[in-house]
Amino acid sequence: MLEYLLVGVSFLGIWLTIIWLHFLVGDDVEKELHTSDLPDLTVIVPVFNEEKTILKTLVSLRDVDYPKDKLKVIVSDDGSSDRTMSIVKGFIQSDHSLDVSLISDRNSGKGAAINKALDKVRSRLFVVMDADSRVRPDALKKAVGYFSDEHIGAVISRVVVDSPKNLLQRMQHFEYILANLLRKVMHNFGTLAITHGAFSVFRTSLIKKLGGFDSDRNNITEDLEIALRLKDNGFRVVMAHDAVGFTVAPSSVRKLWRQRIRWYRGYLFNHWKYRRLFFSSRQGIFGMFQLPVNVIAITLSIAYFSLISVNLIKSLFNFISRSLTIPNYFAENFLNLPSLRELLLAKDFQVYVPIVFAFFLTVALVVFAHKFFKEKISKSIVPAISYFIVMPYFTAGNWLDSVRKELFRSKRKW
Repeated sequence: MLEYLLVGVSFLGIWLTIIWLHFLVGDDVEKELHTSDLPDLTVIVPVFNEEKTILKTLVSLRDVDYPKDKLKVIVSDDGSSDRTMSIVKGFIQSDHSLDVSLISDRNSGKGAAINKALDKVRSRLFVVMDADSRVRPDALKKAVGYFSDEHIGAVISRVVVDSPKNLLQRMQHFEYILANLLRKVMHNFGTLAITHGAFSVFRTSLIKKLGGFDSDRNNITEDLEIALRLKDNGFRVVMAHDAVGFTVAPSSVRKLWRQRIRWYRGYLFNHWKYRRLFFSSRQGIFGMFQLPVNVIAITLSIAYFSLISVNLIKSLFNFISRSLTIPNYFAENFLNLPSLRELLLAKDFQVYVPIVFAFFLTVALVVFAHKFFKEKISKSIVPAISYFIVMPYFTAGNWLDSVRKELFRSKRKW
């Protein structure tokens, strides 16, 4: 059973990779804008107990290369109980180079906090930016040029892990490089459907017409929901790969687990909410290909790594029990590796062919991703090895726990 599943997963990965390879390079729809043509822009920063990071976010916005007379910032406090509000007020009083305003209300969730600020937005475009993020100085200019196409409803940035310190954060930095490449491919493919909180730009009139962000507190990934709503209404989400936003990655396994549970539960919640998009001919390749493949890939991943875990435990148990009961079994079998001849003549040789091919294809994509985004591959060797050893099992466990919690309606938290 495991062998057949292994072959199936490998061939699915190879098939998808070959399809996506055709879309690694595509023509962007960005239009270079002269400074005088840059539109007015409002940045919404929803906050909830962000005293450790909000100042860095505001300083980042102050230092962007964008006309200050065309830039406004609205910090929307969602009932913080720490020093967030006093830090924002202090910044407003001490730094007058940036137009920053603060609004506050009782805790109602991130979607509601964004909507309260959106009511005050009068600019043609607005940005949603998390309070633990920052942007490169040229990021805003790089992103707004894409809106020359009226069918584009949102533009996302490339997300980079901000100053990774430990191995776990460096693993996430490597993961984000691959995720950015996948998003770039989906951008070219026309199936991108995520507007992450690190830094995403929206067409104001369109989002208001669609009713703003989802303020249902059960929806803990409002950034995914608004992207699916845009797709549902015939608008595109695209990626400005040269507009860079930095985000703080979880520094501990516990924090990472909680973050991914929120992401995956929100993924399940919103894909169920927009289940009508699956196999919808009106959605074209997004409905007929991308959405079904998303579900199939997750299902196979969970099944594959669950079976591998069971087989590893079973094999380890058998090895230990035999070592304790059969004389010399441990010494004879611990380092008893098959010869090349035995490996080539093994009945399961056909299993190894797609695995080896998939491995080299993955290596090629990793190298391409680093070159495309101008990342140093030498810094990714150890994190990459660690990532491929650990994260598949970690992710499978995340998905299993997320499915369990969704089935039993556990409380969702922002």
